[in-house]
Amino acid sequence: MIKRVLFIAMICALSSISAATIKQTTIGYSYVMLNKASYQAVEIGTSVVFITNKGLVRPYTAVEVSAPIFFDSRGTNLQGTQNKGSGYGVALQVPLIFGLDIGGFYIQAMGGYNLSWLNDSLKYAPSGADIGIFKDAQTKTISEGFIYGGGLGFNFSSNFTIGIRFIKGSMKNEVINEPTTGAIEKKYKTNYTKAMVLFGYNF
Repeated sequence: MIKRVLFIAMICALSSISAATIKQTTIGYSYVMLNKASYQAVEIGTSVVFITNKGLVRPYTAVEVSAPIFFDSRGTNLQGTQNKGSGYGVALQVPLIFGLDIGGFYIQAMGGYNLSWLNDSLKYAPSGADIGIFKDAQTKTISEGFIYGGGLGFNFSSNFTIGIRFIKGSMKNEVINEPTTGAIEKKYKTNYTKAMVLFGYNF
């Protein structure tokens, strides 16, 4: 498997020697899951694409920087708490992309790094409190780790592009503030899953 990936990467790298350079800007919607917690985001990205000039099948490589902006959260990985649904945050993702453009239709594989800053509004039941009595807690969490995945889509002749992506990974999470409840675990690990729809324009 590793040999195949290296072989594809070598082909893409060699093809970029005689490649055209395209700057692409994208905007999209993404749904991110960190085990029991989930987030919705508007994602803005920019990338530099090196693609073979001619041919029906054109290999390409790209370096991308994107920033998901989270506006909603559901669920929590912290025991004894409930999510109030008003979470927000921002992330920085930097993947390296390898792909093939086949007559406008494209497929791609990617790998990179994700760094997220998450703010969650939680409620918890204090120890010894009556049943149904909850208090509020705010958590600020840094989530970071490696990501990998793939995508497919179509590049239109008008320079517009549309696509979908599915990304996995493993995150190390750390609560960096002092929440109201001392029972919150400060460091924990989660799986990372993201589904995304994106629209772009090539310059």
